[in-house]
Amino acid sequence: MPHLNTGPGEYDLTASALILREIDGRLHLLVHRHRKLGLLMQPGGHVERTEDPWAAVAHELREESGYDLGQLLLLQPTHRIDHAPGIAVLPQPLCVDVHPIGDDHFHTDLLYGFVTTADPAGRPGDDESQELHWVPVDVLGTPEGPADLAPGLAEVARYASASMKASMLVTVTPPRANTFSVSTRWTSGSESQQPSSSTTSR
Repeated sequence: MPHLNTGPGEYDLTASALILREIDGRLHLLVHRHRKLGLLMQPGGHVERTEDPWAAVAHELREESGYDLGQLLLLQPTHRIDHAPGIAVLPQPLCVDVHPIGDDHFHTDLLYGFVTTADPAGRPGDDESQELHWVPVDVLGTPEGPADLAPGLAEVARYASASMKASMLVTVTPPRANTFSVSTRWTSGSESQQPSSSTTSR
């Protein structure tokens, strides 16, 4: 999707997905090579004018990784708000950051955290990057890790890993996209154990 705001110094809102998976006893991060920037980064993209950030991350997941929300568990703080009268409470992102795109344009990104046990049910779209990699979290930001990782991604992945170990983040079943209203209560706050999948775990 092209930029919505194209004036000098303007910002676009984006939503992205940090997807973690344990492979051979080590926690890995899913990245793809961005076709324009050339960096290894998480799936994500622009929040369109007719959608909220949660709907945006759901469709970007399908388009850029082949994952459906039903294959994933959502990382959320142990203590969180899931309902408040008069507003729709969306899931909490792991991180909200601002980064430059080019010389005079910026993205404000809402980075959501997920855990999976399976390969994606689908494939990236034909016009999306087909180069996907699972990178061990423990090598991110080290000489053994990729040198072309998007800025800040290693820090967020390490934060998610450490917070899960410390039970500061728990996994819950993600809500469906395009279902939020001011009366929505999307989670009971109970911890979930296993995402559903139409594929077998590696």
